[in-house]
Amino acid sequence: MKSCRKVAGNFNSKKHHLKFNLLMVVLSLTLFLVMVLMPSISAIEVSMDSKFSQGETLLAKFSGNFIDQIRDENVLFYRGHVKIPIVYDVVKIEEEFYVYALLAGKTEGNYSLSIEGVRYMKGTDIVDDDIVSNFSISNETAVFSVNPGVLITTNDFPVEFQNLQDRKITININENSPSIDSQKSLELKSGEKKKVFFSVEENPVKGIVSVEFSSGDFSYILPAYIDSGITDEEKEKKLEFHPQSATVSLATNSDAKRIIYIENTGEEILEDILFDVSPLLEPYVEIFPDKINKLEPNETEKIEIQISSDAQEKIIEGDVIAFTENFSASFTLVLDFVKDFVPANGSEPLIVTSCEDLGGIVCTEGLECSGDIVQSKNGDCCIAPLVCQEPKKPSSGKYIGWGLLILAFVFLFWFYKRRYKRVAKRKAF
Repeated sequence: MKSCRKVAGNFNSKKHHLKFNLLMVVLSLTLFLVMVLMPSISAIEVSMDSKFSQGETLLAKFSGNFIDQIRDENVLFYRGHVKIPIVYDVVKIEEEFYVYALLAGKTEGNYSLSIEGVRYMKGTDIVDDDIVSNFSISNETAVFSVNPGVLITTNDFPVEFQNLQDRKITININENSPSIDSQKSLELKSGEKKKVFFSVEENPVKGIVSVEFSSGDFSYILPAYIDSGITDEEKEKKLEFHPQSATVSLATNSDAKRIIYIENTGEEILEDILFDVSPLLEPYVEIFPDKINKLEPNETEKIEIQISSDAQEKIIEGDVIAFTENFSASFTLVLDFVKDFVPANGSEPLIVTSCEDLGGIVCTEGLECSGDIVQSKNGDCCIAPLVCQEPKKPSSGKYIGWGLLILAFVFLFWFYKRRYKRVAKRKAF
């Protein structure tokens, strides 16, 4: 009997020992996986909602030890595995990067925001793995959109809102900062766009302020960095396409032309700007001019895109790249070749850039622009300075000058006519 109890005891002891060993193995594997995966999880922190409504303004913040700067050309958007055009911008505030995008025209589905070709620290290693953040767009429509979605400023600034609903809405504004001030609310009719101007005090507190816009349960918080002076990095040479993307539909075996603009948004002269086209677009696209010798600060240059389609129906997407020695910008072009394509309104617009994209205004009838004018799809766009004024009346001096000139012509005509009559009379005698 004692022998049986002893055997049973040894068996239970071995059983407990086996359980203990299994537990230690599980704990060791868990610790190993945590140590391996921890650098990839904590290397870059992304703060972004996972779900948006249609037309909403997307905002994402990227925090980490970046070796390279995140630039416009490093930001890509995908629907599933297909790259899509979208209006967006990148803003660096202190050591963090913000990306905002306007989701107007994007339908329900699964999307992703990808940061590509940027080096950063992952533990003690330098890597350039893609930073991918997935998100979805629901079948609901946002109440309003905000543009820009984040900004850096040293003085007064505007923010544009658009009502995306089929009813009038009221947007409440809460800046909650002594450095800035604005109106407290605005009303928008269905589809209406309005700009609200924020005033910045003379000596603002440097740093980030959050401005909240809300209408009912829908809200958006705008990060705005108020600075008392622009740093050298913020004065960096910069190029920007207007617009940043376009889709062109045309019939197979046909030609088309589209006009966009490129602007020097920095504070230094840019020289020797060259253009390159993605390999997928090369057989179908030519850029004129192929080089810009010089572009002054805030100057805008017209770019002509010549397009030729082939005999097959297809959809092609690629980039037009403008680059200098130290900087580049990209324009996303989607070509849709359709057999027997006929535009809905009879003709496709030649100019795909709106005056709003150029940051300008279209002068109303009876007024004229006091500065530079470029062509936009809205008509003549006044871009520098943004002043529409009544046409200048000719001075009285001009009227006097024209009057004297007319009198001089009348006198000469009379003189030569009289002299001709005298000569004719002499010949008669």
